[in-house]
Amino acid sequence: MDAIIVLDRVQFAAVRVNANTEWSFAEVYDLHGASAAAEFGITTGSPEVGERIAELVGVLAGRPLDDEQAVVEAAGIDPGLLTPISITSVAVSALRNIVTVLQALHAGVSLTEKLGGTAASSVELYANINRALLGRYRSPASFGRVAERAAGRGFRTIKCAPFDEVDKTRTADSAVEASRTGVERVAAVRAAIGPDIRLLVDCHRRFDLESALRVAEELAKLDVGWFEEPVDIESSQDDMAEIARRVSMPVAGGESLYGVESFEALLEKRATHVIMPDVMLCGGASEAYRTGLLAHRLGAGFSPHSPSGTVPLLTSAHVCAALPDAMPLEHAVDEAPWRHELLDPPERVEDGRLWFPGGPGLGATLNAEAIDRRGRRWEP
Repeated sequence: MDAIIVLDRVQFAAVRVNANTEWSFAEVYDLHGASAAAEFGITTGSPEVGERIAELVGVLAGRPLDDEQAVVEAAGIDPGLLTPISITSVAVSALRNIVTVLQALHAGVSLTEKLGGTAASSVELYANINRALLGRYRSPASFGRVAERAAGRGFRTIKCAPFDEVDKTRTADSAVEASRTGVERVAAVRAAIGPDIRLLVDCHRRFDLESALRVAEELAKLDVGWFEEPVDIESSQDDMAEIARRVSMPVAGGESLYGVESFEALLEKRATHVIMPDVMLCGGASEAYRTGLLAHRLGAGFSPHSPSGTVPLLTSAHVCAALPDAMPLEHAVDEAPWRHELLDPPERVEDGRLWFPGGPGLGATLNAEAIDRRGRRWEP
C-alpha cells in the first residue's frame, strides 16, 4: 500500500541557461521531512506557474493524499482549468510528479518500480540538436556540425527543428517556398550523420494541411523517421489525421496535451502514430505512464517530449524504463555543458544513453551548491 503523503512547504530554484531558457524548480517537503523536486518551466511564464504551485501547496498543506491523482480534488481545482500548457495544468503536473516521487521514496523503491516496472540501468536517448542552435547562426552547415558531434557521442537517433522561416500567416505556396532552407538543413544533417542514424524532424506546427503534405514529400527523400506536429495538434486534429493517413513516414505529436483522455482521443482519431507526453505538462509521471500503456495497447509509439533540464529528463527516463516498448527519449544536447552539475549525483549521459543513479525515488536530488553557483533559490 502506498504511503499517505502530507505536504508541508515548498521552496523554489531557478537557473538561467541562456537568453532563451531558464530552468525553474519546485522542491516540496512533506511532514516527515522528505522532499522531491519537479521542474515546471523553461520560459518567461515560469513565475506565474511558481506562484500557482505555492498557492496550491498552501491549500494542500496538512491534507492527506493517498495518490497523485488526489491533488486535483483535494485542492478544489476546476478540471476545466487543466487545458494544454495552462498555468494550472503545469502547476498540477509538477505537484503530481512530486507526490509520486515522495511515495516512491517512502516505499524505498525507484520511480520506475513505483510505476510498475523493473529497475533498469539506463534508457536510450535521442539527441534534439535544436536548443544547441538557438540564438546562433542556423545555417545548414551549423545543423550538420552539431548533428555530427551528437552522432560521435553515440546517439543513434537525432532530431532537428529546421523550419525557422515558415509561419502560419503564409499561404501554402509561400510556406513551401519558405521551407526550402529548412529542407536544406535537414539534408545537411543527413549528409553529416550518414544513412544508418535515424533522423527526426519537428515542424513546431508551422504548416497547414496542404503545405505539410508537400513538404513531407521532400523530407521522405531524406529518409526522415518521423514528421512531428506539422500543424496545430490541438485545433487541427482532423488535418493531423489526414496527414498521418497520407504521408509515408510516422507522424508524432502531443507534447502539450494534459491527461490520458486527450491522448486517447488523438489516437482514436488516428491523428498520430507516436504520442509524446511531457511530464511537465501532461499530469506528471504516473499520467505519462498510463498514456504509455494506452499507446502499447493501441499499437502506437511512445516517446516522451523532454527538451528540458535534468529533473524532467530523469523523471521521463523512469517512465520509459517502466514501460514494455518505449521508444528513445528526447534529450536536448549541448545547450549547457554544466547541466549535469545540477543533480546529486550528477546526471550521466554516455553512449547515447541516460544512466540511472540508483536508489529510491528519482535516485538524485537537486544540488543546492551548484544551483547557488549558477542561479538562485528562494521561499515564497
